[in-house]
Amino acid sequence: MKRNLLFCLALTSTVSLSAQVLESDNYNSYTVGNVATSTTGTVLGQGGMAVYSGAVTDYQIVNGDAAHGKYLQVIGGVDGTAASSRYVFKSGLATAWAARTAGNNIIKGKADIYTGTSTNQHASGIAIYGTDDGIVGVRYNSQTKLMTGLAYLDTGLSSAFYTITGISATTYPANTWVTVGYSYNKTTGDITYTIGNAAPLTLTVNGATTVAGLDPAEFDVYSSPYRASATAPANTGPTTFGIDNYSVHAGNNITLGTVENDSRKSSIIAIGPNPAVDYLNILTEMKISNLEIYDMSGKKIPAQLEGNKVNVRNLSSGSYIVSFETKDGKTIEKFIKK
Repeated sequence: MKRNLLFCLALTSTVSLSAQVLESDNYNSYTVGNVATSTTGTVLGQGGMAVYSGAVTDYQIVNGDAAHGKYLQVIGGVDGTAASSRYVFKSGLATAWAARTAGNNIIKGKADIYTGTSTNQHASGIAIYGTDDGIVGVRYNSQTKLMTGLAYLDTGLSSAFYTITGISATTYPANTWVTVGYSYNKTTGDITYTIGNAAPLTLTVNGATTVAGLDPAEFDVYSSPYRASATAPANTGPTTFGIDNYSVHAGNNITLGTVENDSRKSSIIAIGPNPAVDYLNILTEMKISNLEIYDMSGKKIPAQLEGNKVNVRNLSSGSYIVSFETKDGKTIEKFIKK
């Protein structure tokens, strides 16, 4: 299991005929019930899947609707502690990527995400990781009902994995299937997202750039519930979500639809690094107001925005919530203080 675990995938755009499947699954050949017999992340279960954290009953192959057949269901905890996070992953992506056809330097794919119970605040989705950090991903925010992105960014001072909001304005209620996607170009560093039936969006972030040269090592499914504040509704039971029909490809081109990057850039907000050590950056062209930080008990922590960053040096190690407002509304995201 890699140092970081987490959870995303790919494009409804045209891909080249030389595209190679690196990893995929639709779960239909598996037995309904527990995915694995151990949650240590070291024992392989059905289909070569390993699971980490929680109980073995938190990872299930279940029957879906007629369109989806069997799918992978993940059941998260009821609080915001690390013990409530869930991870599913396979080995072999790094080897498949290393053996790809020369010139196939774009990693891309697709997956269907099931929003599940969509209670309180939780982040659930998929991501591609390198050896040490994340590269690209997509996840569902159950409080805002929006799909958000994940991306490895360089601010000029440091590089890290960031949460990306503003990639889609479409909300998705509980028990909804949504096809999501990504691509990462190792040669140029370009990242794209596709959410539902929307045209692909090429990521552009104010104050940061994407990073070229990264090699994928692992595809992760991830869920992490957390409470946004003391007044936010508490989970009354486990949080569920699902994944189906995922695939990861390597190719040498991708044809995007017409995307007005400049018109959408203003709505993009990058929050990170995650984990944060000294500062939490909030990269956006919009004015930020009423910023607040909460710990996992819902206690408000004194915080002040300094330009586009918040000093978190004095926070104890652990998980926190940052909440702030812009002209587009309120943004609520989780971050980890290292």
